[in-house]
Amino acid sequence: MSKTIKVKPSYKPLVQMPYSCGCCAFLWVLHRKGYWIDQEEIAQRCNLRVPKRDLKKFTRKIKVAKSKKNVGTSPERMHIYLNRLLRAKRIPLIVEKYPISKIENPKEFVVNNLRVKNDIVVSFSCKPFRQYKFSWGHVCVISGFDLKKEELTLGDPGQNQLKYWKVSLKKITKAMDKKYDGSERGFLLVKAKNKKSQ
Repeated sequence: MSKTIKVKPSYKPLVQMPYSCGCCAFLWVLHRKGYWIDQEEIAQRCNLRVPKRDLKKFTRKIKVAKSKKNVGTSPERMHIYLNRLLRAKRIPLIVEKYPISKIENPKEFVVNNLRVKNDIVVSFSCKPFRQYKFSWGHVCVISGFDLKKEELTLGDPGQNQLKYWKVSLKKITKAMDKKYDGSERGFLLVKAKNKKSQ
């Protein structure tokens, strides 16, 4: 039996627009499944908020963030926005939210869902990671899992990040704790409609 579970076909690395990591990570999933929605449209539909200075980087109307804590998209509501968008586009996928506090066994959750080809988007705080120069949350996709090391390979849409990097499952789940920025983070599962979660 293989020691590593890999997402196949693999993701095509795409680069996020400002503060749009969640939107771009979702686009990685859509593209892998044979669909496409413009990243700016996803951002607009997900109620993205950016500093005023970054508005000129978008062609669509994007909201202005009232403070540094207000930038990006809401980790609590992201799945709601994405499901509305999927319904509007008649794409037969569904997004389910799993806060880390609701997952008894993260390894089992990751392994079982990768094995049935569900896509897993991971949301975490950047504070525990040296490679990030900001302290708010970030979103990546899981592209592989090493069963022996219990290590994830993450696909990262960040503008100045390695497209793929490895991290222990234990470290990434610790970084989901709400103690870092007040928002509990976790996983978004993207799967075919009527397909069971694992």
